Amino acid sequence: MFFSAHGAVAVSPYLEWRLDVSPSCSTFTGGCFKYPLRRLQLQDTDNGSPFHINLHVYNNAGHFLSIATEQFTIPSRYPPGKSRVYDLDPEYLDMYPLADVDIHFKSSVLCASWTDSTHHETVLYEVGVGISNSSDDIIPFKLVNETKSFCISSPVIQTNKTYYFLLRSTCSAGSTVSSSDGVTVVDGNELRNSLIVQPGRNCFDEEHDSIALKSNNTIIWKPKPLLVGHSYVITRDITAFDIYSNDSIIINDTKGFVIIPFKSMIKLTISMKFPFNESSGLVFMYYCPNKDVLQNTNEFIVSWMFQRPVERPSFFYMVGVEKINVFNNNLILPYQIATHHFEHRFGDISNIIGTRDMFVAKVRICSITHCLEDVVSNPFTFDLTDPELQVEAFRTESNDQASCLSLHARWNIVPADIRVAFHQYTFASDKFGNGMLIPWQSVANTSLTIQVHYI
Repeated sequence: MFFSAHGAVAVSPYLEWRLDVSPSCSTFTGGCFKYPLRRLQLQDTDNGSPFHINLHVYNNAGHFLSIATEQFTIPSRYPPGKSRVYDLDPEYLDMYPLADVDIHFKSSVLCASWTDSTHHETVLYEVGVGISNSSDDIIPFKLVNETKSFCISSPVIQTNKTYYFLLRSTCSAGSTVSSSDGVTVVDGNELRNSLIVQPGRNCFDEEHDSIALKSNNTIIWKPKPLLVGHSYVITRDITAFDIYSNDSIIINDTKGFVIIPFKSMIKLTISMKFPFNESSGLVFMYYCPNKDVLQNTNEFIVSWMFQRPVERPSFFYMVGVEKINVFNNNLILPYQIATHHFEHRFGDISNIIGTRDMFVAKVRICSITHCLEDVVSNPFTFDLTDPELQVEAFRTESNDQASCLSLHARWNIVPADIRVAFHQYTFASDKFGNGMLIPWQSVANTSLTIQVHYI
């Protein structure tokens, strides 16, 4: 008599096998019996349940012996179940063996680990790589040893592309392909070299004003009111033109024309160099404050941008501010996780303003496992609230014959390292500035001596 069971649960009725009438098995000295595999598979409600057979052996005298076989598993009636596949960082396998990453910075290498597939017998594993989660079109499947993780190195794995690590599990009932959720291989050096970090907001986020140009013509542009002494940038597209103004300092910069107005309402003369397509003749003006000397406010913003288009996979940024010292630099605002993709705001900067110290902003590009080296801004400082103007010399010279008066003045600013865009001056009939004799005049910051003729 025998029956099949798993655990303490019988899954077949008692069945009788008689030595005298049952067929023998050629490879065994005793007898053998058959039981439909399908019936056991229907009883296998768990994944790979261990079965055994209980036998009761009787002799003619009525004596019997009860014995059980060793446990065994049966072939599955289903292919292996799906495995969960984790993309790993090849540079931090030991530190983060189960961290599922969406990006990493190691070129030509993909690594993954996976969970066991649900199965009823031994499963063979093959790994491959595809640009989708359904095809091994980059690296064909290949058999791997009994392991739960594997790395694939190949020159066909290129940077700035997303790949899927594929796992094919095979048993006697068929195969199942599992896939990771994709990982992007990023060139860390290229990414760092493309990043520009600057103190203050990215001034190109919001335009201040714009104008449509006309082909092969000269136009007069009166922009919206400007802040005197502040910097504005007029961007240039493929259109070639020049800008002139008597109301502003104009600097031809790599990012466009930098405008520093002497007064709020200015007039710009824009001259086209050659005819152009009408659709490309739109230019924009942006408010771009000085990035070397920042305004003294209660908060401080660090912004950054990439010089080339960059998709934003799941990396994040760490931002800090460092004080520049002669011997070693000091991190004065510790690293914080950026609250936005391309800028971060420090709320309390009372410990760094009001000094003439120089600082740099530092940004790190990070995955969930580690960060790249810092990208550093140009040095900057904060404007002092009350710079002092000192008049060094003042004299007058009269010329009766020409009925004119020459006035000569020379001054300086304390402290001397304050950067001044320009100076403005006038002459009045009293020391309180009443009765202005001439309109306000502007002098470039490189001029320390002025001469005014008043007739």
